[in-house]
Amino acid sequence: MKNWFKKQPATVQASFYALSAAILAACFTLTIRFATKELHPYQAVFLRFLFGLLMIAPVVMRGGFAPLRTKRLPLLGLRGILSASEMCLWFLAVLYLPLAEATTLNFTVPLFGTILAALILRETIRIHRWLAVFVGFIGVGLIIQPGTAAMQPASLLPIAAAICMASAGLITKQLVATESTTALLFYLMLITTPVSLIPALFVWQTPSWHVLGLMVLAAAMMNVMQVCNVKALQLADYSFFVGFSYLRLPIIAILALILFGEVPDIWIFPGGALIIAAAVYVALRERKIA
Repeated sequence: MKNWFKKQPATVQASFYALSAAILAACFTLTIRFATKELHPYQAVFLRFLFGLLMIAPVVMRGGFAPLRTKRLPLLGLRGILSASEMCLWFLAVLYLPLAEATTLNFTVPLFGTILAALILRETIRIHRWLAVFVGFIGVGLIIQPGTAAMQPASLLPIAAAICMASAGLITKQLVATESTTALLFYLMLITTPVSLIPALFVWQTPSWHVLGLMVLAAAMMNVMQVCNVKALQLADYSFFVGFSYLRLPIIAILALILFGEVPDIWIFPGGALIIAAAVYVALRERKIA
């Protein structure tokens, strides 16, 4: 089976990894919703990274330390800090917002990625992509309805998480050219664990065995998802990969309705359609230019 898979075209392999990552992301979000009902999100973030580090450490020791040699520690460190910040913001969003809304607003990652690529990487962004970004933010406005009584301050949490995620994504795309999958995952866990411990200490409480089990499961899913993300990015460009991430929305919406009785707000549909359409266009445009 393994040999058969390796013989498939790169796009087929990338599709498998990207689809697996989307499914794992949806299951991860639902697991965190259950865990944060008892545990503060900051502490949940620390446990997620701690267990992730404990899981990846044996793999690293078995393979030796040669793959961990790197000259890009500053970039790895910045990626770790951004990832820890993103995770804290995302866990808070999962706790305080309907899951469909949080997920939809988090789809603004490619929009912020375009803005950051223009500001930081000095990429040339032409009018069509700027128009797509503008359309995407109209969708954000429809969902959060700024300036009205319907707006929730918590709606800003997944947007802030998206900014951190887009920033970390730009760094990851640069790192995959020189760093191994094992190194990327190990350094992520190694850096984010102590970084996430700092806010966790201020809200610490002894977790139950039930919650610890959920966090072990969440860490395992996220570790495998990270591997799938890196593998997909190594096999295909970002524009191909990002389209699969939107599949987690219907999965989460259906399961949130079944498990928590959450009915999506009516504005989720037009707003989400604009965000996803804009994000897909931006990704396809970037692929065409590349």
